[in-house]
Amino acid sequence: MSSTEGSAVADRVAEGPVTSGRLAVLLIAAVLAIGATATTLGDTWVIAFTQWPVGLVTAAAIVAPRRWWWAPLLSGGALGWWTMRLADVVPLAAVGFGVSVAAQALVASVVLRWGGPDRPRLRSQGDLARWLVGCTLGPVLGTAVLAGFVVAAGDPPRPAEAVVVVLAATFSHLLLVLPFVGFDRVTLFRTDTERWLQWAAVLAATGAVFTLQDQVAWAFALVPLLAWGALRLTLQDMIAQLLVVSVAALTIASFGIGPYSISVEARDAVADSTVLHLFLLSAVLLVVPYALVAQLLRERSAEAHRERELVGRIMNSATRTAIIGTDRDGRITLFNVGAELLLGYDARDMLGLTPATFVPRSELHAQAEAVGTAPEFHRIARALTKRSSEPRDWRMRRKSGEMRTHSLTITRMHDQRGEVVGYVCTSEDVTARVQRQDALLAALLTEREAVERLEQADRMKDALVSTVSHELRTPLTSVLGYATMLADGDFGDLSAPVAQTLDRIINNGERLRSLVEDLLVLSRVNAGQLDLASEPLDMRDVVRSAYDVVAPQVEGRDLDVRVDLPDGKALVDGDAGMLERVVLNLLTNALKFTRDGGQVDVSITLEAEEVVLEVSDTGLGIPVEEQDQLFTQFFRSSVAKREAIQGTGLGLSIAHAIIEQHGGVIGATSEPSIGSTFLVVLPGSAPARGNGSPEAPPRGTTNARGPRAPRVRAGVSNGTRTRICRRGSCSRASRDARSHPLARHSRPSVC
Repeated sequence: MSSTEGSAVADRVAEGPVTSGRLAVLLIAAVLAIGATATTLGDTWVIAFTQWPVGLVTAAAIVAPRRWWWAPLLSGGALGWWTMRLADVVPLAAVGFGVSVAAQALVASVVLRWGGPDRPRLRSQGDLARWLVGCTLGPVLGTAVLAGFVVAAGDPPRPAEAVVVVLAATFSHLLLVLPFVGFDRVTLFRTDTERWLQWAAVLAATGAVFTLQDQVAWAFALVPLLAWGALRLTLQDMIAQLLVVSVAALTIASFGIGPYSISVEARDAVADSTVLHLFLLSAVLLVVPYALVAQLLRERSAEAHRERELVGRIMNSATRTAIIGTDRDGRITLFNVGAELLLGYDARDMLGLTPATFVPRSELHAQAEAVGTAPEFHRIARALTKRSSEPRDWRMRRKSGEMRTHSLTITRMHDQRGEVVGYVCTSEDVTARVQRQDALLAALLTEREAVERLEQADRMKDALVSTVSHELRTPLTSVLGYATMLADGDFGDLSAPVAQTLDRIINNGERLRSLVEDLLVLSRVNAGQLDLASEPLDMRDVVRSAYDVVAPQVEGRDLDVRVDLPDGKALVDGDAGMLERVVLNLLTNALKFTRDGGQVDVSITLEAEEVVLEVSDTGLGIPVEEQDQLFTQFFRSSVAKREAIQGTGLGLSIAHAIIEQHGGVIGATSEPSIGSTFLVVLPGSAPARGNGSPEAPPRGTTNARGPRAPRVRAGVSNGTRTRICRRGSCSRASRDARSHPLARHSRPSVC
């Protein structure tokens, strides 16, 4: 069913003020024509009063533009007075009729327009109530006005006469106002043949009952035909049929023909007209409300049908979602296309069954046990919906027997009273997701086992390294001791080849002992057992001690090794032996990676609350892409491997751990073929922050090629500042230091 606004006449009324005004004029002209005919051609005053079209005056008032609403009232009243004068009605009664017409139209139009748009409409029960009240109240008040004038004229009306005037005026309003109100035009699901047959039956019955016989009872044969039309046809058709039947009945009766013929005697004419108008009023009051209610029901039915179709299309378009509806006892009432595709069952076969058809018994027991109820679907649904509407995984069996996993959500359906009438189940096939989760869980378990095995292997490795290192230490110390005694001649003089062999044994033994010491320290670091002493010490002494160890390596090489130590104490709290290991490692690396002719600088500077150790060289450098791994255990740069420089890759990682244990920071910058700079920043102890008291100068600048002037040069490459200092004077050249890893530390120049 589809609807559009208003009837054909009402549509023309809504076009604008000009069209509305013209229609109002046409209606007043019709009033003039019909009223003049009724008063001049009728044989009695009853015809003049009861067939005068007062309803058209009200229709003209409701279609006229608002600013001209009074014009139809005045015109109608004037025509009422004039036409009654044509019927030789006494002047005062004629005036009363004119005033009565204007009053009826005024009251009826105000009620019809009350609380609504400018043009009345007939689309709801409220509109129907306004139509009935307006078309009844106006005639009653108008008849009262007319009665007053008639009494004043000296001819008091009888009650029967007042009743017939009220009935006639009410019928005129009810029928003649209808074509000019707004109502929905609908298209019905019926054929034109049925419509024309119904029209033909009404016309034939009208002609037969009002002309071919004179029995009043036979007129009611029209009622079933009109009722059938109200049920099957549109409201427009029914208004048109009422107009045809009413005009035919009134016209035929006014000529004295048929069962409702009006007598020429006034007293008999009142009775005849009363019966006729009661019949016509009954027809109008039966057909119009019946037709309106039928139309509203058709509209609501069509709307519900459209909603059902929309819901059906939505559900059937959800091909990847199963939507299953059940009643409160769990019997399936809905099974959408998605459910058919996901489960393989036909919807027609599933209606009336329960979800136990595709849910295994074991799954029902598992779900029932989880919520604490009996293993029946409707009981499980009731228990689940009381808790939450969160989806749960259900195992379901396809028609082929294949088991699938669905994520199922169950919600309740309620009726208008709020009672549960059923359940809606929506689900998606999540078998692939569950399989991926299971595979991921298995992979995680496998990985966890692998990690545990690796951790166990790592613990075993640490234990092995610690054990082997301890076991190697004692015999290695004994071997080196005897070899040193042999080399010193404690057991007699040695030939040159033997002495050279002993030197090789001692050198390699020392390398092996150094490796054992590194492994022992590494095992303590990994075990978190690197217990360090904490006592005030002077970093100058640590540097001197470390340099004494490497000094033999400098002899015989063309290297410029410079050590710059401050005059005041550089005090820190720490472990002297471990800090010496750090300095020794940095010095050893600098010497190993610097070719003859190069330079190695070692310096200590005192900052606000820190002691900074700097070791730089002009050696081979480290590739930029490898610098992030410098402090990783067992890391050796590609340069060391290419140049076959000996080492284990443990020294820097151990140095990093020792410095961190002291609360300090270690970092490095390097450029290939230019050199490297390592910085160690340690928190100074309280005396170090005050620069201490001057002491004897350090051992001075040492050079493997012999004594040099007491000058010190310390440089930091890769963008850090360069300082050239001499004792007693200092010149400074600064460059951008933002790229240095320890740029957060201020670097005042100290000479």
